[in-house]
Amino acid sequence: MKIIVIGSIAAGVSAASRLSAGEREAQITVYEAGAFYSCGTGGLPHYLAGDLPELYAAIQGKERELAAQNITARLRHQAEAIDAGARQVAVRDLATGRTFTDGYDKLVVATGALPRIPQVPGAQRVGVQTLKNVEDLIFLKEYLRTPYVRDIVVLGGDWAGLELAKALLKLGRKVRIVTGEQQILPRLDPEVAKRVQEALEAEGVQLSLGETVRAFPGRTFVEEVQTNRGSYPCDLCLTADGLTPNTALLAAAGAQLAPNGGVLIGPDLATSLPGVYAVGACAVCREGSLRSGSVRVGGLEIACTGLTEAEAKRAGLRVKSVTAAGCDRPGICPNPQTITIKLVYEANTRQVVGAQAWGGKNVSTRVNAIAVAIRAGMTVDALGQVDFVYSSCSTSIWDPIQVVCGRAR
Repeated sequence: MKIIVIGSIAAGVSAASRLSAGEREAQITVYEAGAFYSCGTGGLPHYLAGDLPELYAAIQGKERELAAQNITARLRHQAEAIDAGARQVAVRDLATGRTFTDGYDKLVVATGALPRIPQVPGAQRVGVQTLKNVEDLIFLKEYLRTPYVRDIVVLGGDWAGLELAKALLKLGRKVRIVTGEQQILPRLDPEVAKRVQEALEAEGVQLSLGETVRAFPGRTFVEEVQTNRGSYPCDLCLTADGLTPNTALLAAAGAQLAPNGGVLIGPDLATSLPGVYAVGACAVCREGSLRSGSVRVGGLEIACTGLTEAEAKRAGLRVKSVTAAGCDRPGICPNPQTITIKLVYEANTRQVVGAQAWGGKNVSTRVNAIAVAIRAGMTVDALGQVDFVYSSCSTSIWDPIQVVCGRAR
């Protein structure tokens, strides 16, 4: 069996390994357009404040991982077309310009999503940037070394925007988030998003909510970000807004797309094209996704999974919600952390449909457990009766999940 992976993010290679399970002679080839093995767009902001040797070590670790699995990886090779009928991919070697075709039994597309720079006056000025690959990261690290880059604007208040803001704060820069939404992390319920906003402001982030970018004034370099409400000094503008699934190859091949432009896949990762699979930010599951996520802002960790209360009601579900707090460990132990959970469940069946949680740490582990409960169709009562691990030195008698489920009774 021969498998081709387009894009070197971990999800693509993992999917290829899954598809080739039991096939000892499976040949896996990865085509990556960039000059480096991908670390995944979501992890790149971490390296803005880190050292380049740390980044290179991560890339080398990726190289060793692929080599250990006998995976052939070709850098600077751009996939240009998919012929699903012939089961072939047209590939261009970016170093030589040579174009060739490569056949496959199964094809995995892991091309991710691309941030959009607002197409307004000044959008081409130096300093209006995206962070979508390692090459962008190396450029930005050098750009940030210049002493005059002090005021930085991040466009977008979703998970990606917050990760960028966190990294830039570590570098001691002044950071402002500009978003057209009325709150940070717009899919969260307002009272949860308010917690995030307060944490950001406590860290020194300035917020401009409900504002639309009109222009990037300046000369050669960007000097301001102009919105419908005002102008803000800006030496560097990073856009993390309007992520667009990178599905041009799949669309040209005739794959079925979702309204947001992502390619539709089933539980087995298969697209509508025979032998073609997709993973990551370029794909949307036909059966829906829990859309779990988390972020840490200062001393606050926030995580969510499933539907928020507002989303459930918009979907026509009759739901109830309950909010309660508990400690992650006994109070006599060092550094106990309070974790608050908002649980959303159907009013009639009492089946859990979503959760949002926040606290000092160990929040994501609770939300992961709730994500499993949602996927398993558990009720609030069944979840509350789970026998979670208890240790006198590390976990409470009543886990925060049990506390919030008890409150729902």
